[in-house]
Amino acid sequence: MKRTIYMIFLIGCASIAGNLLGNTVIGTEGLNWLSYSKKFGFDPGTFDFFDVFNITFGFHFAVNIAQLILIIAAIIIYTKTAPKIFTK
Repeated sequence: MKRTIYMIFLIGCASIAGNLLGNTVIGTEGLNWLSYSKKFGFDPGTFDFFDVFNITFGFHFAVNIAQLILIIAAIIIYTKTAPKIFTK
């Protein structure tokens, strides 16, 4: 359980740091490629249930190159450090 929380923490930090880095280098010559992102998801849709209540649900997700690089680095860091930190 501790290893799972540790991995989620590393990937979450890498995703946030990658987003910040990607947004910071927008317009910077030579590093602009890090900010290239791809967005995917689906637009909000409303579901009616017998005219009693409505649920609106939608989802959009964007990933940039800096996030991908840092998430891969986080996975590598996890594989190198987790066995040393969490020994039984």
